[in-house]
Amino acid sequence: MSSLPNSVRLAWRNLRVNTDPASLVVILGLPAMYLVFMGTMYVSIIPPFSIGGFEFSYASYLIGGILAFESVMAGTMGGSMLWADRRFGMFSQILSLPFTRTQYLGGVILATVAASLAGSLALVAIAIPMGSSIHVSPVGLVSVIGSLILGGIFFCSLMLFVAAKVDSNNAYNSIQIVIIFIVSFVSDAYYPINLRTPLPLRIISYLNPLTYVADGVRAGLVPSSNFFAILNPIETLVLLVETIVMFLVAYRTYANVKINMT
Repeated sequence: MSSLPNSVRLAWRNLRVNTDPASLVVILGLPAMYLVFMGTMYVSIIPPFSIGGFEFSYASYLIGGILAFESVMAGTMGGSMLWADRRFGMFSQILSLPFTRTQYLGGVILATVAASLAGSLALVAIAIPMGSSIHVSPVGLVSVIGSLILGGIFFCSLMLFVAAKVDSNNAYNSIQIVIIFIVSFVSDAYYPINLRTPLPLRIISYLNPLTYVADGVRAGLVPSSNFFAILNPIETLVLLVETIVMFLVAYRTYANVKINMT
């Protein structure tokens, strides 16, 4: 392990810290509960519907959104790590060793991306027996992985920004919960956004990166012939730009964060 790059070593440390039962309930358990409860309850009242010429059952539509939501929950791990490390003095101890702020940030992001991908794989294993239709193709696999990576980086950056700005545990947790619920429910993760959706919610949904993460994942799970009918390439560009902007904002804030809380 000592021969690995410092960011990888810190990522491994972060994954070990966040694989305790309590953390797994939050990071993986919440998306799994959404998948099971919504997938079994709503599928009985929502008939199949067509998007881009592909007919979705609700279970098949939901899995794309749940995998995207997993990137949100994995992103919370990054903010929580920074806040806890600052609160208990681990941040200063790590930086007193041969680790830089950039390596620490790299470790947080690598751990977040790994958790997002691993958690999504576990959710797929739950979704298939529930009747979700999943088609794997090379272009689809690239779309799924790429969307989850961008989603993990965006939401990790967002939570890092929040963690760098607040010193109160109650404030951090409250802000995080509000972000999770607004981001997840004002998007197309759980239901399609169409002209019947109220205009203010439509606008927020189209600004919400989770919408584009969900679309990228969902397009990757249908036959390749329907890929571009589900995902407009502009959506991928928008997600990429939003991720870069959020990362730069978070990096600038993180670079100036106090080592210890006072």
